[in-house]
Amino acid sequence: MENLEREIREFREAFCPYGCLDIKMAVEAALASGHDGNWAFEQIEAFSKECCTKIADIDPCYVVLYSIMQEARNEIDKLTGFDILNDAGFELYGNYMCSCYDWISEDIERLKDALKEYEISPDDLSDATVYWLGMVEVDLREL
Repeated sequence: MENLEREIREFREAFCPYGCLDIKMAVEAALASGHDGNWAFEQIEAFSKECCTKIADIDPCYVVLYSIMQEARNEIDKLTGFDILNDAGFELYGNYMCSCYDWISEDIERLKDALKEYEISPDDLSDATVYWLGMVEVDLREL
């Protein structure tokens, strides 16, 4: 029986090599940004195909956070003409469940100025963009 349980565990791990905390973090970020677990998996699958990399070799947390950042980037750029990557230096560091966004205070000020100039409110933005702004510590109520 022990052998069977071990084999089942190894079989399952071959399908999903990530730890449960990595999966939890990726799905929590997806849910918090207005998406779901299926969307998170679709992002990982698309990233895998685009990079010609096996899913097992991809950081799921990085991919989900990157996808959210790209949504925010596109939406903010469309509304204000401000590109969070080219006009500021927002970045994403991938390290599985420790993946996080990074920035300097000048990036926040530039972004806030762009949002203020166009009088952007939370109602103007998708859940993904509102989530990303919260993750980089931009409170739209303060603008």
